Amino acid sequence: MYLDYAATTPLLPEAAAAMQPWLQSNYGNPSSLHAEGRRAKDAIDEAREIVSTALGCLFAEVIFTSSGTEAANLAIIGAALANDNTRRKRILLGAAEHHCVLHTASILQRLGYKVELIPVDRLARIRLDALEQMLSDDVLLVSVMHANNELGTMQPVAEVARVTHRHGALYHCDAVQTFLGSPWTVQDIDADLLTISAHKIHGPKGIGALYIRAGTMIKPLTTGGGQERELRAGTESVAGIVGFGEAVRQIPKMPDNRRAARDAFQQGLHSTAAIPSVANREDILPGHVHVRFPGIAAETMLILLDRLGVSASSGAACSSGSIEPSHVLLACGYSEEEAKEGLRFTFGHETSTQEATEAAARVIEAASQIRKGHERQTTEGKLRS
Repeated sequence: MYLDYAATTPLLPEAAAAMQPWLQSNYGNPSSLHAEGRRAKDAIDEAREIVSTALGCLFAEVIFTSSGTEAANLAIIGAALANDNTRRKRILLGAAEHHCVLHTASILQRLGYKVELIPVDRLARIRLDALEQMLSDDVLLVSVMHANNELGTMQPVAEVARVTHRHGALYHCDAVQTFLGSPWTVQDIDADLLTISAHKIHGPKGIGALYIRAGTMIKPLTTGGGQERELRAGTESVAGIVGFGEAVRQIPKMPDNRRAARDAFQQGLHSTAAIPSVANREDILPGHVHVRFPGIAAETMLILLDRLGVSASSGAACSSGSIEPSHVLLACGYSEEEAKEGLRFTFGHETSTQEATEAAARVIEAASQIRKGHERQTTEGKLRS
């Protein structure tokens, strides 16, 4: 049972079908002037129109990139490169942001910026009081995500935008986890820069997009041709962009079972006395459940769950092979030991309540097996001594 939809989603058949001609017969370079090139350019324009309409923005405000990570890097570092105000040399990043945001800090520091982390509460929500205190007219940009990718916690993005703009700073929002998950537009979030990714919404991997509010200045990170309004050099992935657009077109037509599956999963966990710590809140993403089993390392649980046929995550997918504690849980105030115990279960549009209930039973079985093993080791240790 696949319960790691926050890491990636299966490609929609409609998106795969739309991409197929652009992988084989339609091979023109969209920068070429001949008929094949014009057809490729038209296909990109159609996809850009679909994505911009879904975001509620202008056609020209969408730039295609290779991923959400590249989009976030282009937004943050690109804004730093374009800044000609020598006073604005501070950049504020949420302490529980995705690594694609946090890891820009080393580059920003080399560019002469002071990077500071905005504290979060126990559920990874940005502390608005702290942000207010940190903001001043020397801040260039604030980056706070729409929803935390590990805990699923929704952020007060409209308030973040309000206080940020009051001080004349730019606001970047990582909306990779929320795009098309619930009704919103860029006007609702009021971000100057916003990043999304195709493979989180049943589109292909290797394609993302950056919304740049008209008038917001950034500089490119790559040099070359004049693609994407001269902000992202390199021949566009026509097939990827077309697949992205088709996924955006199809998602609203799909039945959404995420909340029902999530609730069934949580009910299954609560049905036993061996209940783990479960955050059951309304202000989290509908397909997210984050669980801690005290005393059980997440990696141990994930290995056993994999053997039991359940695919989950210990946090961000790009960190799944790491034994480092979750930076999100550390930012929330958990100890290093506790930050190694977090498990993320995320549900898709098509996940059935039956699958979710069965998955909960297997999670309980895995925890029980591990705890029994710990008890045996403890008993054997006492006997030896």
